[in-house]
Amino acid sequence: MDRVTTQKPPWHIRRSGFPTAWRLARQGSAAAIPVEVGLLDSGVDLGHGSLAHLLGPGLNLLNRGEPPTDEHGHGTHIAGILALASGAWEQPCAPPPIRIRPVKIFDGKGYGRIGDIISGLSWCAEQGCAVINLSFGTDGKTSKALQRAIREIERAGILLIGAAGNDGHQGEVDVPGRYPEVLAVAACNRHDRVARFSSRGPEVDLVAPGSGVISLAPGGGYVRMSGTSMAAPHVTAAAALLLMSEPGLTPAAVRTRLKETAEWLPSIPAAAQGAGLLRADRLLRGHPSG
Repeated sequence: MDRVTTQKPPWHIRRSGFPTAWRLARQGSAAAIPVEVGLLDSGVDLGHGSLAHLLGPGLNLLNRGEPPTDEHGHGTHIAGILALASGAWEQPCAPPPIRIRPVKIFDGKGYGRIGDIISGLSWCAEQGCAVINLSFGTDGKTSKALQRAIREIERAGILLIGAAGNDGHQGEVDVPGRYPEVLAVAACNRHDRVARFSSRGPEVDLVAPGSGVISLAPGGGYVRMSGTSMAAPHVTAAAALLLMSEPGLTPAAVRTRLKETAEWLPSIPAAAQGAGLLRADRLLRGHPSG
């Protein structure tokens, strides 16, 4: 882990078109009501200064009654990407575009249970989350209970965005990203090439930056990490910006817009990029040009 600080939007934010998307979102949103975003992960650093104004009430499913404190670092990193990509750091004094609802389902070693994932999904639905980020996966046998829960959440009008997996060119897309109700995100690097670790397959919907991604680390610092886990929250943040501007959109409509406005990368096989690279600027414009 390479600890760094950032003074301007890093490459993964610029390449995805977020600076322009922030301006478009401000122009198109008069109400400035934060979009509720569920984050099922290892919790977050609740005291991190870059997250404090974005966090809503959370849930610790490993120790009920305790706060969802991050003992691993993964959840804090994902939360930081959500904050950075949504533009919350770009205008710290403005009403935040998102409110993150952290749900701790993984322990300090990154282990969790299917039952806690299901409970976390239900809790996010009860809290009114419009989008849920699922930056995790397993290549093991699918769970009928989890698949049923995912289907119910999608039917309830909640957009689910997940990581494709880190099993490389011979690996299939992980569960839950493999489910049709989950928008599966693969990872690319700063050279517009598929990340070596990124899983691929017909279930991949989009590709987003996931190699050398800078974000937050527990304790108030910054760190670079890589994985499709890091790619997924770029798409989650873009979807939240769109929903802030057009709150009536259904999950199906958001998915369609995300795909229609993606940028095709000739250097990446179709199975590794789906519809192409996330372009938040095109998404907010509503058409693929530019």
